[in-house]
Amino acid sequence: MDIKKAREELRKGKTIYDMNLSVGYYARVSTDKDDQLNSLENQQKYFEEMISENKNWNLYRGYIDEGISGTAVNKRESFLQMIEDATMGRIDLILTKEISRFSRNTVDSIKYTEYLLKQGVIVYFLSDNLNTIQEDAEFRLTIMSSLAQDEVRKLSERVKFGINRMIKDGKLIGGNLTGYYKKNGKYEINPNEAPIITYLFETYAGGSMGLKQIGIELAKMGYYNSKGKPFSQTTLAKFLANPRYKGYYTAKLTEVEDYKTHKKKKLPKEQQIIYKDDKIPAIVSEELWEKANLLHEKRKKLPSRHVLNSDEHIKRYKYSCKLYCKDCGALFIRNGGSNRSNDPVWTCKTCKNEGVKTCASPNIKESYLDKIFIDLFTDFIKNKKEYIKLVNEEYKNIMEKSISSLNLEEMENKIKQIEMQKDKLLDLSIKGMIDDFEFKKRNDKFNVEIFNIQKEIDNQNNREGENERLNKKLEMIESCLNTKLDIREKLPYLINLLIQKVEVEKINGDRKNIRLKIFYDFNAPDIDIEMDLNNKSYEKNIQEIGNKNMACSRYSLVKKCSCVDTKQSRVCRFRFKIR
Repeated sequence: MDIKKAREELRKGKTIYDMNLSVGYYARVSTDKDDQLNSLENQQKYFEEMISENKNWNLYRGYIDEGISGTAVNKRESFLQMIEDATMGRIDLILTKEISRFSRNTVDSIKYTEYLLKQGVIVYFLSDNLNTIQEDAEFRLTIMSSLAQDEVRKLSERVKFGINRMIKDGKLIGGNLTGYYKKNGKYEINPNEAPIITYLFETYAGGSMGLKQIGIELAKMGYYNSKGKPFSQTTLAKFLANPRYKGYYTAKLTEVEDYKTHKKKKLPKEQQIIYKDDKIPAIVSEELWEKANLLHEKRKKLPSRHVLNSDEHIKRYKYSCKLYCKDCGALFIRNGGSNRSNDPVWTCKTCKNEGVKTCASPNIKESYLDKIFIDLFTDFIKNKKEYIKLVNEEYKNIMEKSISSLNLEEMENKIKQIEMQKDKLLDLSIKGMIDDFEFKKRNDKFNVEIFNIQKEIDNQNNREGENERLNKKLEMIESCLNTKLDIREKLPYLINLLIQKVEVEKINGDRKNIRLKIFYDFNAPDIDIEMDLNNKSYEKNIQEIGNKNMACSRYSLVKKCSCVDTKQSRVCRFRFKIR
């Protein structure tokens, strides 16, 4: 819709009912209770009758969100779909009952109505008699959405007050829990669901099966969640950590940080309320509960969460935590679902989760990356002497810095001496022998000296840790380069050993023409790879190690090579076919 033209027509006496418009409607209820769902059905019927009765309007579709809060839009799938359809020009007018149904967050209300208006889409709040094409709409919307938001704040405070009263009276908080019925303020064991909990604890504590497999086995036994799907790992982990299953009362395990975002944070143990309660019959023994949870905590601390097959995980996710998006800084994640099981791609996490409008990073086939790194490591192994020399030089530089530093024990003794001087200074101040200004001046000077020495101690410790890391790295690289390797087979190992990170960026904003900047995990020349995903080719820019007269004989089979000499080295450009 042309908003300017539409406003001119409205000034001449027309109404939106006289315009030929494609109309959608939005309805939402915050719970899935029967009375709210009936209200939702009535809203749908009302909107559809209203649109059908107007001969100038054409119903595009309705957008419904059930059982979802209105304080944030990120979980409202139908709402977001409506915004997308409006952006694509499929809707001219959106009908909704009232501002609180559209959003109870003032910022969101204004942001989305302004955005829609820029796309030529009007929002009409029927109960509030507010139409965003009206020139004073933003002012009225700000006031009315602020009132809606404040009502949510008051409701949040009332809920908190009610929960605190229930905790004080020892009443159970929450509704039914899998494995239990809630009756007259007490839990009773549900014989149909209790076997789920028993099987979970007994199997997991046995250590032979992880949570994912337990969910699969429960599904085979006919046990599914409320949506008819197998229990997820997240849900089973929550069951596992719930003390109520061993007969304990729990409250204040978490708290809502912000009523607008509903974001929760876990409270410290000293603030949590957990105690044995006769109103909650135990489904599992305390011993079994403790055994299962100790194992779960131990597994969470392992370096790889895929504890049953970590080698397979490293092989499968060889580029994990290595590829970074230059645009948004997010990591690339592997997308290897059923459709891509034989040819997975790596995608920016922001792009995958929030769409290309947020970050239009490229999707890179894993097979392309494999080809590039196999070529890179073939070159690396051919020139192992130069690379080992670089690692040795870096190690030597750090060692020299460490040797030139003060002895750690001497530095710690110096801090003790300054602390003693500070104590004497304090005595002089207490006895009135120096004024406050003089005390502060000297005390600050001592603090600066302590800070500088402590900083040097930290640097020394870091250098020692770096020495140890580099020493191990040197041993591993020498061992790797001096062993005959099948590079394709050992590719995950080589990436983990040699590569620090890879930055991925678009060239001139083109998703099909990208640059990979590869950083080694030691001080070696960086490598730029320019990839043309349309032509399935890439160009490699390498700074030759050594002087500029070094011949690039090892690339004698390359069809294209254009060399640029600098003062100290030669930069060679080579073009390769990915396939």
